[in-house]
Amino acid sequence: MKNKRSFRRVIMHRFIGYTFGIALTLLVLELLYGLLTWKNGMNFAELASSPLAKGTESLQITLSVIWILITAAVYFIGIVLFGHGINRKLMEPVRKMEEGFKAVTSGHLNTRLDFETETEFGEMRDAFNYMAQRLKNAEEQRMSMENERMQLFSHIAHDLRTPMTTISGYAGALAGGLVEEPDKQREYHLAIQAKSGQMNQLIDQLLAYSKLGAPGYQLNLTMVDLVELLRISCATLFGEIESKQMNLELQLPDHPVFYMSDPLEISRAIGNLLTNAIRHNPSGSLLFVGLADEPSRITIHIADNGAAIPEAITGNLFDPFVSGDTSRTTSSGTGLGLAIVYKVMEQHSGGVSVIDAVSPYTKEFVLIFPKG
Repeated sequence: MKNKRSFRRVIMHRFIGYTFGIALTLLVLELLYGLLTWKNGMNFAELASSPLAKGTESLQITLSVIWILITAAVYFIGIVLFGHGINRKLMEPVRKMEEGFKAVTSGHLNTRLDFETETEFGEMRDAFNYMAQRLKNAEEQRMSMENERMQLFSHIAHDLRTPMTTISGYAGALAGGLVEEPDKQREYHLAIQAKSGQMNQLIDQLLAYSKLGAPGYQLNLTMVDLVELLRISCATLFGEIESKQMNLELQLPDHPVFYMSDPLEISRAIGNLLTNAIRHNPSGSLLFVGLADEPSRITIHIADNGAAIPEAITGNLFDPFVSGDTSRTTSSGTGLGLAIVYKVMEQHSGGVSVIDAVSPYTKEFVLIFPKG
């Protein structure tokens, strides 16, 4: 704001100004009153101290009292004007701040104070605006979290309904003796086992996502060789890669690349990306896994030549329960894998992005680990 004076300085300036004003007013009135007494044959300077001629005592007393009253009135008016000016300087910002607090208390978090005032009230105005902005941000964050929580419950119910219905139906048929053929009974048992596995996977993913989002959660940081971690992750899923006859291309440095990270969570993020690439692509697809050690960062690349990600979900691909399969069937996965990857990288002060890959690949996920 333009006015940067302190309130103390304003009071001092006004006090000095009013003091000079009162003195000047009294000086002018003294001159005028002196002329009045002179016309009455009296010396104003000696009005209250020297006795005058006999017979003028009452006039002398009257004139002295009048002068005293005039002087008192001038001082009184000056003090009242000074107090009124200071009160206006005080009460105007106080009134506006009071209105602002009432508005914020009523839920109008867009309220901002915009008035010119002295330094002290200017600091209070700026503090109020900062507080209101923080409250607005906190409310928006709360609403966003509430909306995410409600969506989470909705998607959980959606993804649990199908396997629960299947399990309930098959179990009821078996318990009621409706299935007598051994082969059919085995088929039902296997279906129940498969659907139970899907439910366990969803619960595990939910626990992992909730843990990563908890305010008190702390990573178990240690110096990790990311190259070895990638090799182990690929080896763990090599059976699934072979069963789908996928062609895996590895481009890893032949020397260790160390980074301070949580090996369990990084393995989880890499595993989720690899699992998505394996399960959501047809047999015989190409799969690429690479690591680049750059001066300012380390990047892990996981690419495939499967179907491109729909543009409709590209912007919120890493939100919970977003899946590349727009049908949102349970068989398409839990929809939490990429959200967990995002949370893991966020905890490591890094990031994850999806880009168009170089031919023959179509899409590529990049995990970014900043250095320094």
